[in-house]
Amino acid sequence: MLNIRRADLNDLEVLVQMRLEFFREVGSLKREANTTALAEATRQYLIKKMPRGEFMAWIAEAEGRIVGISGLALWERPPLEENLAGMESYLTNMYTIPEWRGKGVATALLKETIEFVKGTEARRIWLRSTEASKSVYEKAGFSPITSQMELVW
Repeated sequence: MLNIRRADLNDLEVLVQMRLEFFREVGSLKREANTTALAEATRQYLIKKMPRGEFMAWIAEAEGRIVGISGLALWERPPLEENLAGMESYLTNMYTIPEWRGKGVATALLKETIEFVKGTEARRIWLRSTEASKSVYEKAGFSPITSQMELVW
């Protein structure tokens, strides 16, 4: 049986470690030597943002262990015609351990996250998906957008 619960700062280390595992899997860690600094920066971010409600996380537990996580960043931007409140939500840190994939973990975490956002002033959830996870999001009603650009230095 799968149990989904809201994470708190007692879950800090598992949130950090599963985020690093996700980055390893998708190739976002360029050098393994950077993991210590990234882990510490992530800890500090969560310690600051979770108590303020600017970042929430959910944990999926099964068979007495944590098998998946999801995260959600909330922030306010200037209002838009389609978003008068200006509240934005970004889904991040969605990760399921390999042996639990295909068993509905990501779907359950996503459902919980969507329900939470629907109770806020935010009117959209955006995310970046991997090819492997795209179908989970499409089944939940997400659609691709191509209007974004970025500048990285």
